[in-house]
Amino acid sequence: MQSSASGALAPLYLAVFVAVLGFSLIAPFFPHYAMDLGASYSLLGIIVSVYGAVQLVSQIPVGRLSDRTGRKNILLFGLVTFSTLPLLYIYAKSATALIFIRALGGLGASAVWPIAMALIIDQADAKSRGAAMGWYNAAFFSALALGPLFGGVFYDFLGKNAPFYLWALLGTVSLLVVFFLVAEPKKMNVQMSQHKSKEREPLITAGFGLTFLACSSVVFWAGVVGGFNFTMLPSFAASLGFKATDVGIIYLVYGGSTAIFNIYFGRQADRGSRKKFIFIGCLAGALSFAFLPMAVSMSAVTILFGGLGMGLGIASPAAAALIADTTSSSRRGEVYGVFNTARMSGVVIGPLIAGFTADLHGIDGVISAFTILASAITIGSLIIHESNHGH
Repeated sequence: MQSSASGALAPLYLAVFVAVLGFSLIAPFFPHYAMDLGASYSLLGIIVSVYGAVQLVSQIPVGRLSDRTGRKNILLFGLVTFSTLPLLYIYAKSATALIFIRALGGLGASAVWPIAMALIIDQADAKSRGAAMGWYNAAFFSALALGPLFGGVFYDFLGKNAPFYLWALLGTVSLLVVFFLVAEPKKMNVQMSQHKSKEREPLITAGFGLTFLACSSVVFWAGVVGGFNFTMLPSFAASLGFKATDVGIIYLVYGGSTAIFNIYFGRQADRGSRKKFIFIGCLAGALSFAFLPMAVSMSAVTILFGGLGMGLGIASPAAAALIADTTSSSRRGEVYGVFNTARMSGVVIGPLIAGFTADLHGIDGVISAFTILASAITIGSLIIHESNHGH
C-alpha cells in the first residue's frame, strides 16, 4: 500500500480497534449475565443471534445508502449506538429486554463494519487490497483478543457493571476519532456523482458468482466461530474448571493469532494465489474444531483456539480482497453490505445451532456440528476462480 493511503487509513484502523475493544469486553461473562436474568440456553441463542438477524436485513440497504450519500455520517451513527448500548445493558431488568438491546446493537453494527470496509477499499490501491484488509482484520481481531481479557479481569475484580462503563468510554473515543480524523475519500465523491448519471454496473462480475459465494462462506464461517465463542465458550470453559479471566486469555490467543496471521497473509495474498490461502485457512479452522473435544487442559484449549485464529487470519484477507477484485467498484458499500451479511448469517446461525444443540446433545454435540460445517466450507472453497484484476 502506498504510504499516503496508509496514513489516511490509520485513523480508521484505530477507530475499528477501539470500537471492537469496547463491545468485546462483555464476551467472557455475557452468557452468565443473560442467564442471571432468566435466559435458558435456547433463549441465550436467540438473544445472541438477534444482533446478527437485524444486520441481515439492514446491512445491504445501509451499504446502498452509503454509495449514494457518503460513508462518514453513517459510520458516525453506528458508533453513537456503540457508545450508548452499554448503559442499556446495565439497566436491563429481564432476559427479554436483552433481545431489544441486541437488536439496536445490530442496527448500529450495520452502519459500522461494511462502511468501514468500503472506506478502506475506496482508498487502497488495487494491488494492495489484501494488505489493506489484513490490517483491518488485524485491528478487529487484536481488539477482540484484548477486550475479553480486560473484560474478564474487570468482571472478576471490579464487578459486573465495570466492563459496561469501560465499553461506553471506548465507544465514545472511537466516535471522536472518526469525527475528527476520518474524511470522505475523493474517490467516494466521484462515485457519488457518477451514481446519479450512470446506469448501475452489475454487482458481481460475470463468471464470478460461485467465487463470490465461496468467499462469502469464509466470512460466514468467521461469524459462526464468533457465535460459538460468544454463546458456548464460557460454558465450555466452565465445564473444564476455567474462570472468566481464563476465557479472556483464550480470547487473547484466538484474537491475537487471527490478527498476526491477517497482517502477514494479507500481504501474501497480494503476491500469490488467494484461492490457496482461503483453502488452507479453512482447513486449519476445521481441524482445530475437530480436535477440541479431546482438549481438557487450559494449554490444549488455548492452542486449538490459536489454530482457529490462524485459519481465519490466513483465509479472511484473501477472501475480502478477492471480493473487491470481482465486484463493482461503484457499488462497494452494497458489495460489502452483502459480504458482511454473509458474516452475520454465521453470527445468527452459529448461536442458534449452539443453543439448541447444547440443550439436546450437550457441548460436545455442538462441537461436532460445527466441525461438519467447517469441513463443508473448506470443500466449497475449491470452486473459487481467481481474477487477475488485483494482481
